[in-house]
Amino acid sequence: MTRFIVILSCLLSFLCSTAQNIKVNTKDSHKDFVKTLTNSKEDRYNAILSKYDTYIKSHPDDINVQIYKCKFIGSAYYDDYEGYNLKYDETLECVENLASQYPNNPKILLYKLDYTYGEEVEPLLLKTLDLYKSNTINWDNEDTSALFEISSNYYTEDDDYKAIDYADLAEQFNDTLDLSVLKTDAYLRLENKDKARESILKNLDAVQPDWVLDTKGQLLISLDEDDEALKLYDRIKANDSTYSINESLYKIFELKEDYSQARTYLVNDTIAAWNKASSIQKLANHDLKYSDAEAGIRSLRRMYKESYYDDFFGIKRLRLAFKAPTYYWSFAEISHILVLLLSILILMAIPYLWILPIYSLSNYFNFKKVKEAVRLPGDWSLRHFWLISFLYMLTLFILILVFNYQEELNYYFDIVGYFDEFTEETDLVSANAQLLFSALLLLFTIILLNKKRLQFVFRTNNSIRQMIGLSIIFLIFNGFIIRIIGTFVDLSDTAELISSLSAKEDIQSLLNEYGFYITILVVAIIVPFYEEIIFRGIIFTSTEKHLGYKVANVLQASLFALAHFNLSLFIFYFVFGLVTGYFVKRSRGLATGIVFHIVNNFVVTVTLLTGY
Repeated sequence: MTRFIVILSCLLSFLCSTAQNIKVNTKDSHKDFVKTLTNSKEDRYNAILSKYDTYIKSHPDDINVQIYKCKFIGSAYYDDYEGYNLKYDETLECVENLASQYPNNPKILLYKLDYTYGEEVEPLLLKTLDLYKSNTINWDNEDTSALFEISSNYYTEDDDYKAIDYADLAEQFNDTLDLSVLKTDAYLRLENKDKARESILKNLDAVQPDWVLDTKGQLLISLDEDDEALKLYDRIKANDSTYSINESLYKIFELKEDYSQARTYLVNDTIAAWNKASSIQKLANHDLKYSDAEAGIRSLRRMYKESYYDDFFGIKRLRLAFKAPTYYWSFAEISHILVLLLSILILMAIPYLWILPIYSLSNYFNFKKVKEAVRLPGDWSLRHFWLISFLYMLTLFILILVFNYQEELNYYFDIVGYFDEFTEETDLVSANAQLLFSALLLLFTIILLNKKRLQFVFRTNNSIRQMIGLSIIFLIFNGFIIRIIGTFVDLSDTAELISSLSAKEDIQSLLNEYGFYITILVVAIIVPFYEEIIFRGIIFTSTEKHLGYKVANVLQASLFALAHFNLSLFIFYFVFGLVTGYFVKRSRGLATGIVFHIVNNFVVTVTLLTGY
């Protein structure tokens, strides 16, 4: 016991003497002081603060030491794992005091920017930039570089051109600073791969942390610079053999179409205990795509043992069945298919939640007189309303299974680890999803047409000139409605104002991947055609027989608004549905509403194309 006390006393004496040897005016002294905070932390913390205060009292003009004091307060009790600072309020108070004493000091302004958030950042940043441009205060290269680096980070994504310019300036004033990752990301968002490649290939030989090298490696992979990426990962492996680079190496060899070598890195990841479900999932997905049926079934069954919910609807097992139809099905695998069939039955049953009340209420309240007032010519019934509701939901279900199956399972069943990233949806995936969605709904709509219904679809008592004229007037009216909504929702930008009338991201993806003419065909012709038939044709005319014109029009307009999944623009879509519903009654057909819809979607597409 005595020996233990002696050892502890010596250790404490050593720590105290170490802290005593640190000078407060040494660069970044706060970091050295934090390392001495072990036992008797609060006492040591107060002693170090006293040391700072004593020095500042005798050297009141030493700004650096005053900043070091604030930084010491901010880092002494900072928990790296939780990302939480127990002394945050004290740190903020220290920063504010400095800023009030020295409102135009470059170092203090830069330090305050680290503790400024939200809408307060831009005014302070612009003030600091103006102060730099005024040349009234001398800025050293370190502070100048830091200012431009902060500016570059602030404008990243919001204004990538400005972010790149500031990053270049920051590097000019600091030879050791490397912002190539930031600039490369910005160039990629601007779709300038040549500049992105030029940026990332600079300074690859510089000594940097492994996580920075890993980030650069991933960017190199995305730019098809596989050989350079491999060199970086060789360096990471030499620096730290425990650093996980298997997924990045997998991507490299997958791009090289060396699927056997790529698979070895996925297998290596399955050995680790941490996040095993994610690793096994990736291996199974690889084997389903690239390996033979034997490897596929082994990986798939191993995945099932790890998590039953991975492949909840049995889609992966169905894919394997196409590869190897003779493989036997286990009971667990059959159960997934039963879940899929049960889900489809549930989708079939859901429309009864609104079909049965419509039928029951119409009989209970006896809407006979109301029903006889208009008598729209469409011969669709509630059975067709039920069928198109089911087919609409089935289409959405199919899209999830085809394009977002793994991501949705991971999200809802929490299969993979918290830090595992979802696959980012590319323009191609979004465009293909929109094409499939439109094609399926067009097919299902056509199935529900016959000769009499086709006549109703193309019937109108207006000429083409009248319909186009009414469409233009209606478009102006739409703009007025959007302006009203803009008083409650931020739609200040003109392009945002007009393009908000429809699914902006989906249309932009179609434009990027398939060009103007395919986009016009889908967005301005196919979509208006099937949407008008579904909402103003099937839903409107089938419910009008039971609820009367007014109630049925409000119902179909509400469903039309809800189907666009944009509550902030619900009023716009609702009014759009009401007006086109009115023209169904007036023209005794759908043609006028279809033309309205075509003109609206055409203007949206042209707006996005021109960026007006």
